Amino acid sequence: MSLFDGDEMLRALLHQAEACRQLGSHMYHALFTDLAADYADGGRTYALLAGRSLRPLHDAVPLRLAGAIHRVVLQGKDDRLARHYPSMGGKPAEDFTADFIGYMRDHLEDIERGLVTQVQTNEVGRSVVHLVISHWLKTLGVEEFSLLEIGASAGLNLNFDKFYGCYGPLRMGDPSSTLRFMGDWFTNAPDVPRVGARVIYRRGCDISPLDITKQEDEDRLLSFVWPDQRVRLERLRAAISIAKSHRPIVDTASADDWIEQQLERRSENATVIFHSIVWQYLGTKTQNRLKNAIYEAAQSATTSTPIVWARMEPAGAVADVQVDVFDGTSSEPRHFRLAEIGYHGQNMKWL
Repeated sequence: MSLFDGDEMLRALLHQAEACRQLGSHMYHALFTDLAADYADGGRTYALLAGRSLRPLHDAVPLRLAGAIHRVVLQGKDDRLARHYPSMGGKPAEDFTADFIGYMRDHLEDIERGLVTQVQTNEVGRSVVHLVISHWLKTLGVEEFSLLEIGASAGLNLNFDKFYGCYGPLRMGDPSSTLRFMGDWFTNAPDVPRVGARVIYRRGCDISPLDITKQEDEDRLLSFVWPDQRVRLERLRAAISIAKSHRPIVDTASADDWIEQQLERRSENATVIFHSIVWQYLGTKTQNRLKNAIYEAAQSATTSTPIVWARMEPAGAVADVQVDVFDGTSSEPRHFRLAEIGYHGQNMKWL
């Protein structure tokens, strides 16, 4: 029996390696596989990570470590490592992991800071869901709506209508946008009206929001994108640029308290509550309070002022898009499972 049988940190490294392989990052698949081997050998990775967390997979410790070093590279602190990083114009060489492990000792302060820093990606590819739902709302008779986003990070997806989506004759968002989701983002045509509902109010909350006007927060967002996924980085940089001109409002708050407060504000039109890959991190108490707040506010919802609870959350190998509509027509909401979609927003399959 191995000393490392049942070691949660080793399991987290191997799990992250496989997740990166499935999501197309060959660079990080190789990195986490090699870091797991170094950990199991009692190497520097073990010395650094052993005992860091009781739930290292839940706390995304492997991604925190990789993000800390990527941030070092993005900030120009280590040219020796930068040569391996496509995000800096480099290419991973055979000695990438050896350099990564070897040079960790030169950046221990950055790593220590990174290991206590929550992973924030604000994946803007998920904005295809916002775009499609804004059109789907027309099937409910909704012309205008308020958008409340939980776990909004830096709030980049609150600007969804400043992005552009296109599949066949369907056109969504701003056709002049630099951030574009073309036909290869969809596996079939979303069956939604050609003209979408208009967002007239938007606001988000996060337990620890980022401010992209601060260079440190911008670097943090970029550092958690896998370095060999350059298109994702370009997409994020485009969204950040748009957000600097159209500043999103993101409150520092717990999701349950915030939703309660926001739903106390009387709306003359539809209210859409949205979250993506957030639910599992809220905890049972917050989940229950949040759900109760929605159901309580829904008691006064009408067909002209419906509450629409939309979410993109894990459903196995992919996420799915589910919606509950509260409009006062019955004691229970109308439920819809609209789509399946990749975790980064790719390959939307309309159901």
